[in-house]
Amino acid sequence: MNSSHCIVLTLAWLISFVSVPFASADAPRALVAEAAFDFGRVIRGSQVEHSFRIKNEGPGSLRLAGLRLTPPLVTRRMPMQVPPGEEASIVLSLDTSGLKGPFEGQALVTLNDPSLPEARFAFRGVVMPPIELVPLPAFFVSAQRGQPREKSIEIINHAPEPLDVLKVDHPEVRFTTKLETLEEGRRYRLTLSIRPDGPGGKHAATITVRTSNNDVPILRIPANTYLKERVYTFPDLVDIGSLPLSFLLKDPQEAGKLAQTLMVYQLGGSDFVAEFSSDLPMIRIAAERGPRGDRYQAAIELLPDKIKAGRLTGRISIRTNDPEFPNLSVPVTGTILDR
Repeated sequence: MNSSHCIVLTLAWLISFVSVPFASADAPRALVAEAAFDFGRVIRGSQVEHSFRIKNEGPGSLRLAGLRLTPPLVTRRMPMQVPPGEEASIVLSLDTSGLKGPFEGQALVTLNDPSLPEARFAFRGVVMPPIELVPLPAFFVSAQRGQPREKSIEIINHAPEPLDVLKVDHPEVRFTTKLETLEEGRRYRLTLSIRPDGPGGKHAATITVRTSNNDVPILRIPANTYLKERVYTFPDLVDIGSLPLSFLLKDPQEAGKLAQTLMVYQLGGSDFVAEFSSDLPMIRIAAERGPRGDRYQAAIELLPDKIKAGRLTGRISIRTNDPEFPNLSVPVTGTILDR
């Protein structure tokens, strides 16, 4: 081996040696006894506190130079340094008042330990509301006229005190409710039944549930109902969104790809007839009858040569051969941007 090869190998060995971190003889050595804390399931508003221990098993003093926390975690106590052979605690606290569901937090502590420059502590758990509505905190119920339909929500008490449901209030013209006790003081079932002979269409109401819980004396549960008539459209609104005028004029074929679909149904029909028209000159309606004779599918297309910038507001009118529902009207909305 010639001298130049020896020099290159020697330099490579020195570089690799320098790049590997090593601890001096008097360096501290941090030992973390517990790197994660799971507080389980707690009621929202609880204060959760935990101490993480860190020990210095090295000959030098261990300095805790910095701390980064996941909000709303805060530190209650953290030593500046840990002498050799001693142990100290980092105390973290969590206010759960503004939390809901799973919480995943962590504390990152900067150390002067060459082998552990940063210690990571996990702080996790689940924050439960005092009263939980399962599976959803709202009702969404749709039905055809003449066909009853119902949905249920469970009211689950997570607070340590028993819960009494004192009263349930709501308008009764569109639906009725029934309350059942599943477990006294703990679990109740609230069932909404849509009135099959009530007013048609979509409607939003609020069910007010009065409870014995001082922190949550009233539960307000949205009740969204939709009673479909024998003849109805889907959707009940055609929204073309916001479209740039330049885009529609540049490639008229692209406008055709943006067509909206409007369906018209006659429940139980077999010879349903519908005719479509609109007060908007910039749209074209191409309708096709379904094979069973009980519906129509209409494609709502924009005509680029008639489009102007501005707010688009109008209606699609539908004439049918159904004596009970001879005329239907569907709003059309959108915006043509001047760019």
